[in-house]
Amino acid sequence: MTYNNYSISAGKGKLYLKSKTAQDGFEKVTYGTNGESITYHQYHNSITGTPSFFDIKEIQHEGKTLKFIELTLIDGENSNKVSAPLKNIKGNYTDEARALLSSLNSLDLGEPVTLSVKSSTTTGKNGKEYKNLNIYINYVNRLGDNGKGLSTGFIAYTEIPAPIEKTVAGDKTWDFSPQTEFFYTKLQEIQAKFQNTPKASAPAPTASAPKPVSPKTPEQAFAPAEPIGKDNEPNDLPF
Repeated sequence: MTYNNYSISAGKGKLYLKSKTAQDGFEKVTYGTNGESITYHQYHNSITGTPSFFDIKEIQHEGKTLKFIELTLIDGENSNKVSAPLKNIKGNYTDEARALLSSLNSLDLGEPVTLSVKSSTTTGKNGKEYKNLNIYINYVNRLGDNGKGLSTGFIAYTEIPAPIEKTVAGDKTWDFSPQTEFFYTKLQEIQAKFQNTPKASAPAPTASAPKPVSPKTPEQAFAPAEPIGKDNEPNDLPF
């Protein structure tokens, strides 16, 4: 079986494979404070397969516990896994994790699907630009009137608790703990769904994991998002 480990580029709105060396079809990406580090990405619009594995993986790195949300789609002899950091440095669920949980919320298991990533840009009332990330999962064999695969649906933004506005030391800040609790509950529900469903075939252990990022907060979650900045990739982890 071929094992493909995909990460999510919120900036490009695509999935990507990573390589430490230059290869055909891979783009050179510089990152770090002064762009001193180099990696290589091969970008993909979508992947296909039957959702078979979903879980949270913990990795110890430099004395810290890093958590990643992982979904595996089995497509014949291909094991296509999508990984993303579960939480950001503030302890809130990342845009990638929230978008993936939303797309998996109403998924019926046991059917092949296509997973794609899209990013959109909106301008807020303050004139700043905001990046919104969406993950779409569509059934392969359930077609709509337009001949395209039906969507598995999303968590309606009206269901997501609004963050609590607070003033700390004279500055306005936001408490996202209600949202974190909401998505934690959704995470447990989706984990239980996968655990109670027969597996396709077990993939081998992951050879590498994605790198943690500092995601932006989408406007539709009732919170002020961060303005678009330089899409730097964090330092490589030794796995």
